[in-house]
Formats: sequence, C-alpha cells, structure tokens
Amino acid sequence: MKKKILIIALFLIIIKLNAQTIEGYSFEKYKIEKHSISKKAKLNFQSNPEAKYFRTRITEGYKSGKIDFGGYYVTIIWGCGTSCINGVMVDVRDGKVHDLPLGEEFYYAGCFSNNGNEQEDDLLNYTKYSRLFISAVCSESEIENTNNIKQEKLYFINVWNEQKKKFELQNKIEKTFTKIKTE
Repeated sequence: MKKKILIIALFLIIIKLNAQTIEGYSFEKYKIEKHSISKKAKLNFQSNPEAKYFRTRITEGYKSGKIDFGGYYVTIIWGCGTSCINGVMVDVRDGKVHDLPLGEEFYYAGCFSNNGNEQEDDLLNYTKYSRLFISAVCSESEIENTNNIKQEKLYFINVWNEQKKKFELQNKIEKTFTKIKTE
C-alpha cells in the first residue's frame, strides 16, 4: 500500500514539474490570491454521496496532502484500473468533497512514447494558486502502410467556479502527433 501511495505521489510530482500551458490558457490568467490556512476542516463526506465509496483513500490523501489547487483545495487522485484515474478535491475551509473533472468521459486511454513507456507528462495540469484544471485523454492508431503510429490527445480545459462550486468546461482542444512504431 505504501509503495502504491509513493508511486502515485511521484507521478503527481512529475505532472506538476511538466505542467504546460495549452493554446491560450494559462494558469496566470486564472490565478487567485494567496491565502494562508492554518488548520484543515474535518472531512464532510455528506457533501458528496459518492465519496463514501473511497473513504479510506480520501481520508488518507486529505490528511497527508497539502493545498495544491485553487488556493483552498487538496486534490486526491487514485488509479481505477488500466489507464484510468479518478479523484476528488477537498475544501480545507469546510471539508466538503468535490469531484474533479475526471469522470467516465475523462478516463485516460493512454499513449506510449517511442521507448514503450506510457506518457503521463500532461495527463493532469493544475497549480496551487489557479482555478484552471487541464486533463487529457490519449489514443493511438496505426497509420496504414507505414511504420508510424498516430496519437490523438484531447485536452479538456476546465475552470473552477468558486461561487457555484463546480468546474465549467471552457474548451476541448485536440492535438495529433505521429511517432515511429516500435516492436
């Protein structure tokens, strides 16, 4: 269990270090003021009926996590099967649990680099003092009569609306890449 948590933590650190801006959307544009929070509120599982199914993961993630999104939120992300992630964020002011925009339509299909390793460098992009949250799905297909593979990556640009307490999808941006197929 500790190994899984360490792998997920390392994965998230790599994501943060590789965070990028997507065509016209920058974290700076959606920045918020810095706040200091001295104590986290008690978790409120009543605020999100689905959260009870992940009580242990959310409790452990919230307890050990630090504010890393929107100035007030601790994100907790976990795997849910092959090339799939799920997660929530918890408001440290009131302990309410909010879904991240990672529902069924945001499951990560996975793309692979030329060395055969799964690319996870821009699966999720968000920062501590911004309301911008970018997620991506990726798919691959062989290009007929070539030794190449076409990768299509679809980015979902979401902005957290603090007043409504929900994410609002701003845009979907598709990028296509070609790479050499490795056997």
